[in-house]
Amino acid sequence: MNSGPLYNYGVNICGCITNTVIVEVIMARSISTSMAGVLERMELERPIVVTSETLNQILHEEGVRTPARIVAARLREKGWLLPTAVRGAWEFVPASSAGAYYSNDPLLDIKSAISKYKTIKFGVSFQSAAWAHGVADRIPSRIEVAAVDAQTSRSLRSIASTSVFMPILEYRRLKGAPVLAPESVIVHMAAKPTAVRSWQSALEWLPELTALLERDAVIREISGRSNAIIARTGYLLQGMRPEVADYIHNRYTPTCKTWFGPRVSLLRHDNKWLIADTVLPFDPRKLGSAI
Repeated sequence: MNSGPLYNYGVNICGCITNTVIVEVIMARSISTSMAGVLERMELERPIVVTSETLNQILHEEGVRTPARIVAARLREKGWLLPTAVRGAWEFVPASSAGAYYSNDPLLDIKSAISKYKTIKFGVSFQSAAWAHGVADRIPSRIEVAAVDAQTSRSLRSIASTSVFMPILEYRRLKGAPVLAPESVIVHMAAKPTAVRSWQSALEWLPELTALLERDAVIREISGRSNAIIARTGYLLQGMRPEVADYIHNRYTPTCKTWFGPRVSLLRHDNKWLIADTVLPFDPRKLGSAI
């Protein structure tokens, strides 16, 4: 690789920035002339995440024979790439940034996993999904995801809180990541009540999330699931969306006792839904609608 900062490259890519800023950025994060085409491609395409595979493809197309791992190491050293929690995936820092700083994107590691492992299927869920849907004010420090199988769940545990749940409804693309539909989030909560980190905190966003539900979409999401999941869904919704809960009850009238949580000390019993609740710190029958 040739040495020396590429001043003209910075001017071409960042023409909208003042000359003073350009000089500061280029001097702080220089790049060799041989890497100009590679970095220009990244600047034009502006990927959030660059993987070793995509970098190798760019090098091939630009006629650069230096191995991708070496290029990645040099781009990291100069601050153009920043490490993520996913091995072989980096956050790209464009020249328009003030320096080699992270974007503070809370879903960065999730997006890195998507870019690196294109075949795995999962969706953001629980409070993280509520935040993506715009009904939660904050996102947990550890992102919550629903993985379609145990293997995917295990592969994501280093970057997220995971549980196994396969939605029937399509994922929503929000904040640049796959997110469970509101109906899927509710059914996921009913399917895995002990996987919810804090039901008390869920009160901050749960009524607003249920306000987004469409009755027919809820029915599609519970279709084919166990009687226990269906009963828990109706039990959870009866105060916030009584019309949806009543519709579920009329179609799937409970016939046997269902536990909402582990079989420990009982907090309450619901005769209508035949639910033995050992988890919820609130009575869902007393929750009001946010509609």
